[in-house]
Amino acid sequence: MARLTSPGAAVASRRAAAPRGALPRRDDLALVLQGLWFRRWVSLAVLVVASLVVGAAVTGPLFLRAAGESVLRDTLAQALPSGRGVADHYSGPVSDDPVQRVLDRDQDKLGERPTLARLLTDPVASLETPVLVGAAGATPEPVSLVWRDGVCAHVRMVGGTCAQSPGSVMATASTAGLEGWTAGERLRVGTQDLVLAGTYVPLDVAGDYWAGHPYFVAYAGPGGPAYLGPDASGLDALIGPRSSVEDQGPDASTEATVDRHLDLDAIRVTDLPALTAEVLTWTSLDGSGVTGDTAATVVLQQAAAVVAALRLPVLVVEAQLLVLCWLVLFLVVANAAEARGPEVALAKLRGVPTSTTVAIGLLDTVLLVVVAVPLGFGLAWGWTTALARAQLAPGVPVVLTAATGWAAAGAGAGAAVAAVLATSRTLRRPVVEQWRRATRRVAARSWVVDVVVVAVAVAGLVGLLRPSAASGLGGAGGPGALALVAPSLVILAAALVGSRVLPGLCRAAYGPTRRRGRVAALLAVRQLGRRPGTLRLALLLTVAFGLVVFGVDAWSVARANAHDRAWTEVGAAEVLSVGVPPGTDLADVVDRVDPGGTQLTAVSTATDFTRLPPALLTAVEPDRFARIAYWRSDLGPAPLAELAAGLRVPAAPPVLLEGDRLRVSVDVTAMNAPQPLLLVADVVQPSALGGTTPVVLGPIGPGRRTLEADLPCAAKTCRLAGLELRRDQGLFAFRGSLTLTGLEVRGSDGWQDLPAALGTDGGWRPATIGAGAATSGPGGTTLAVEAGLADGPSWQVADHPASLPALVGAGLPTDSRSRSAGFGANALPLAPVTVVPSLPGGGDRGVLVDRTSALRASEGSVYRDIETVWVARGATSSASARLTDAGVTVLATTSASELAQVYGRQGPALALLLFLAGSGLAAVLAGGGAALTLHLNGRRRTYELAAMAALGLRRRTLLASLFLEQGVLVLFGLVVGTAAGIAAATLALPVVPEFSDAPTAPPLRYDLQVGPVLLSLAVGVVVLALAVVASSTSLVRAAHVDQLREAPA
Repeated sequence: MARLTSPGAAVASRRAAAPRGALPRRDDLALVLQGLWFRRWVSLAVLVVASLVVGAAVTGPLFLRAAGESVLRDTLAQALPSGRGVADHYSGPVSDDPVQRVLDRDQDKLGERPTLARLLTDPVASLETPVLVGAAGATPEPVSLVWRDGVCAHVRMVGGTCAQSPGSVMATASTAGLEGWTAGERLRVGTQDLVLAGTYVPLDVAGDYWAGHPYFVAYAGPGGPAYLGPDASGLDALIGPRSSVEDQGPDASTEATVDRHLDLDAIRVTDLPALTAEVLTWTSLDGSGVTGDTAATVVLQQAAAVVAALRLPVLVVEAQLLVLCWLVLFLVVANAAEARGPEVALAKLRGVPTSTTVAIGLLDTVLLVVVAVPLGFGLAWGWTTALARAQLAPGVPVVLTAATGWAAAGAGAGAAVAAVLATSRTLRRPVVEQWRRATRRVAARSWVVDVVVVAVAVAGLVGLLRPSAASGLGGAGGPGALALVAPSLVILAAALVGSRVLPGLCRAAYGPTRRRGRVAALLAVRQLGRRPGTLRLALLLTVAFGLVVFGVDAWSVARANAHDRAWTEVGAAEVLSVGVPPGTDLADVVDRVDPGGTQLTAVSTATDFTRLPPALLTAVEPDRFARIAYWRSDLGPAPLAELAAGLRVPAAPPVLLEGDRLRVSVDVTAMNAPQPLLLVADVVQPSALGGTTPVVLGPIGPGRRTLEADLPCAAKTCRLAGLELRRDQGLFAFRGSLTLTGLEVRGSDGWQDLPAALGTDGGWRPATIGAGAATSGPGGTTLAVEAGLADGPSWQVADHPASLPALVGAGLPTDSRSRSAGFGANALPLAPVTVVPSLPGGGDRGVLVDRTSALRASEGSVYRDIETVWVARGATSSASARLTDAGVTVLATTSASELAQVYGRQGPALALLLFLAGSGLAAVLAGGGAALTLHLNGRRRTYELAAMAALGLRRRTLLASLFLEQGVLVLFGLVVGTAAGIAAATLALPVVPEFSDAPTAPPLRYDLQVGPVLLSLAVGVVVLALAVVASSTSLVRAAHVDQLREAPA
């Protein structure tokens, strides 16, 4: 008699006591429940695996919806303000009441568009008019006078108060400093005298409130520079109350605008079709004079395309995850059914009706599947929510849809079918076969499945490796089915072939282990060679290890490439777009804030739109830049420090002018000209944006003379850019030479001689046609001239190279590598030092030059210059505050780590994330399957172990045989699975898109991520080893000689 009464024995007892005929149907459920409790640990394992099957199925639609919401939110958040909102404009005189007109029309349009009305935020109205502004006695300059609703909440006051009272305005701190204005001063603004109430710094200029309006000329954040051309105002807009604008007069020309933006927390993927259709009609003309404006149509269409592209890869990964779970479920149920084989045989032998026999063998599993449906649904909700919080955009909801319910029901039905298929063999097996302890050979498995899988895997690889595969897989930004199915097919094919080889290898080891007297090894290989579960376990472990290797490597590669791309595009850990006080060099401020030169560096940039594709000119401080900028070792032929050192070449010292008057001594030895020529000094002021200031020194003639002129450099340091000869009137040719023998500046201490300005060898060079050689020495600088009728000869101070040494990105055409449009009107000749695949901040279309040389070569024409500060990794938390304390205005911040997170949340990366989660689940299921197989076969194995113990084998030998048996399975799965996973990654990853677009720089790398792969394998092996040790030890302890007196259950 067995110690515990099994359901089969219970049925037999009831059958003997019951009247002739079948047992009552109501007893079937009792038998099922009794069986569940009798095999409670096995039942729990089946319940867990069935729940995972349902959870895996429900995860697909849940994750797909959450990923779509994340992609939508990221796409909108990364767009320009005009790409995530709508605007209405009306241009007309003040007498038209433009603000009210545009507000009324905006409300009418929203009434016709219910989706927009629900998803748009409250309107922000503004009114703008062009005026001339100037302090008393100053030359007026053009500027925009603006009223914007609620502006005081979006500025930080530097001095004074926010302009809210009639007759007041406020200016940015940079404009006030440039013009010398102070709070409380009266300004002539258009037709009015207005009080400057205060100075301010705008907050979050790239945010929705400012809506991308070009109010601030120095701004260069994600929305791009507010560049309107060299003739546009160099002053930021003046902002005041609405009355300050309307009081310019009833005929004043104005533009009224109403801006609204989308509420990113409220919009859902299901809103996209209706939202896109309504936005598409926003700009339609209606005869009211109000015009709509938005770039949201393109952004929404792009978001819809990316969301749609998610569906295929997520469903493909989901299908593979489901197949794996069903495979494990089939294995667990099949082993459980084999363990119940004696009970089924006993029930058949005692004449129990078929329905009751089926209840013993199948109904308990079906009941567990029914219970698993809600449990799996809860599991899916839980881990999808956790995954969304950890990896998706912040605040993304996990939304239940009808698809989740259908997925749960379908998975439950599929699990029930798998259970029926796995149990049917046990139910159909003859009684004698049920009680056979072990077959001599593993039951032959049909080769059809193996051949089909291998053939499909080979066909998939051939299709994957075609030259057109990389371009055709992604569709609208997501990897195609083939790119994600092929790795799993390769791994499954290797597992199928390997699982057939393993039993043969074990049988081949029968003889050697027997002859050498290795009892533990003999027992292990015979168990592996004869047990039917060997093939299933080997298959499962190989697939699990293969998927883990591929999933971890693919995810790690994608993360590494997202990191490299983000850091290359940003350039450093953080880039701050800044506004610099007038007359201040940003590099000097950075030197004071970071004297060590290891945390901050000043970088000036300008985009050259005259080139196709556009090029980004980046002017840097070479030494600091090399320490702070991100650089990958494969991006150039040498380290960045070595390459950057080549940007700085020896040059003459700059000629700095600190004073209010300039004196030049000239000796004209020969000059053939019909009229006197004018000597003009080109002076660069520290606050200039548009170029040099000409200072006419006076006429020159034969002999020696001293020329003087006032300088615009009082209380500031100017720089002498060069000299030129001009005709007073008419056109004529002239030739000759002149020698500059002295150059002096009058400052607070009187006249100061600048001998180095004229005595430095190579200190001057010709700059334009007609200018001859410039020769400098102890006696001064001699300038030769031979000018034609219209030539304007000029000479430069050689304080910078004639052609700037440059690092050039490989993506620029050859003809774009020798010249740049520069920071303003002056083009910059370039002398490429080397061509590299990618540059920090500029990618493959960047140009890197020395900042000091570039700004000197620009000669003050820097109206397109965008000032930024690049921050090293360890200084991001304090950089903004330190710069603000130094008087620099931080306008916008771009973070490399935040951009890397955005790239990691793009559609293709999310599919790989789901693949990684599935591979982790595969490892858990594989470990559980191995341990469960030992447990399910435990009852039978304890009889065998007890018999061998009775024959004199020590427990240590028996335990070693179990360790070897399971160790061989784990090692086989580890070796074959790892090799298959690496092969799949090597072949598939180069053609699996990782981003929603096709980045040109930096070059993507697909190297095996050894560290993460080894770590994941080590964790898996340790978990499996612990499971094997625990199960094997339990079996050996449970094996007693007394068991041989019992009948096996």
